[in-house]
Amino acid sequence: MPTAADIIARRLFDAGCRHAFGIPGGEVLTLMDALSGAGIKFILTKHENSAGFMAEGTFHSNGAPGVLVATLGPGVANAVTVIANAMQDRVPLIFLTGCVDPADALTYTHQVFDHRAMLAPITKASFTVVDDVVDVVIDKAVSCRSPSMTNLALCMSMCRLASQRVHNGNRPAFIVYVLRQRRQPQALSWKPPDVTCTRRRGRSCSLAWM
Repeated sequence: MPTAADIIARRLFDAGCRHAFGIPGGEVLTLMDALSGAGIKFILTKHENSAGFMAEGTFHSNGAPGVLVATLGPGVANAVTVIANAMQDRVPLIFLTGCVDPADALTYTHQVFDHRAMLAPITKASFTVVDDVVDVVIDKAVSCRSPSMTNLALCMSMCRLASQRVHNGNRPAFIVYVLRQRRQPQALSWKPPDVTCTRRRGRSCSLAWM
């Protein structure tokens, strides 16, 4: 029986995703392994913002949603800039993050905060994976026809938990943040006007619009 992480990875592969970008953390290692097993190559980057822009590039290249992976806390915070950019560019971006199980979160003094509250202004939806509804959540995130930035938070215990429910028999789902309406590429109709350069003795070159 597939685990929750396996279901997420398989659904992303079915959506056309072939690459994921980000920086690993203990909370997402199982998910990264599942992505690799499903045929989605993980690209290690030096910063979450770089990973996000690379993920946006895959959408412009093949039309599939971009996939960004980050650990909890600082990993999520570092990705805020590129998430806001994806929202403004109307790029469908799926943000897979880690989270700490509620019982363990009480023992943390650092790196644990409300991801949803921080990402709410720049994401379309935010979900946390819970038992029995993995398939429902991933379908909401991936099957949405007007995706924007979506965040999926997966706790460590859920990564290893086997799925007990399958939506329509074969289309599982997971948690994610999704962005606004998907933008179709359009050709630019504007072109810069002609410019002349006039140089006078002892003076710098000045530009004049024609």
